Amino acid sequence: MMAFKILVTSQKGGVGKSTLSANLVAYLSRSLHSAVTLIDWDPHGSSSNWLKQAPPVGAVIQHLALPVDQGGNRPIFEARLQMRRAASECDILVCDLTWSDSLAGELMFEFDMVLVPTSVSEIELAATSGFLSRHRWVFDSAAAKRPMLVVCPTRVLNEQLNSDVFTKQRFPVSFMLAPPILEAQSARDLFERGYLMDARDTGGESFREFGEAICAAREIRMAQSQQPRATPVKLTAKDTSSHRVPLTPSKASVLESIPNASQYSVLGRYKQRKLANETEETSSKHSLAQMGIPEFLKRLARGNSAKL
Repeated sequence: MMAFKILVTSQKGGVGKSTLSANLVAYLSRSLHSAVTLIDWDPHGSSSNWLKQAPPVGAVIQHLALPVDQGGNRPIFEARLQMRRAASECDILVCDLTWSDSLAGELMFEFDMVLVPTSVSEIELAATSGFLSRHRWVFDSAAAKRPMLVVCPTRVLNEQLNSDVFTKQRFPVSFMLAPPILEAQSARDLFERGYLMDARDTGGESFREFGEAICAAREIRMAQSQQPRATPVKLTAKDTSSHRVPLTPSKASVLESIPNASQYSVLGRYKQRKLANETEETSSKHSLAQMGIPEFLKRLARGNSAKL
């Protein structure tokens, strides 16, 4: 069986890419009891250093170089070679890469899933939107093996949870939205010492929820790859709705689609029902632990475009 390949990438630093990569590798290795390999292509090697210094989780850690500055096809050829070697000996391959404009977008077709971390500040959102818009041809491609795009809100503050920022007007590309990873002191305290999934604060809780969502998205992607591809929908200026590849009933229930939008939220319907029940029981503000799913993600999943 081929390894499931995940790319964690962003074009702008400071969005928690390496933190996400290292902790996702640890989460997948421990939660799924799978053979997981990290290829750290970031020159700083932050994610690989984290995993090397923290308690071992059984993952294989590689800090490798890509000739990004050379441009052309050389980086893709080198990446394919390194990935092929690593994938032959693992179940899940996670690659940490700071994207450069000298890289060809074709590289993303080598992956089953592309995770793009972003904070919810206007500057970061503008940079992420520009990056995704330039590579829309990849994620909305009619190719049979286009990667699944998952936008990952990171370093989210409590006061930002009520922001409707992930709209199809801002992100005109088909994507899935992961639960946010909250800003917390634990991310700094645990650097090279431990993992977010073990933290007992809101940061740890939010990361565990994030990890569950990525596992659910992986199952959905694997189910999609086993089914006949539906007829692609040609996107026009007046129709930016995405075409949903049919899922089996058991997998389809994991997602809640957003009518007439170009993204899906990686949220289970059971969690939405739980949140709805909690909201009806009390009108007071809940902490993340009480809410389960942040308000802005709940509204996205229900297709509510109302602004605050």
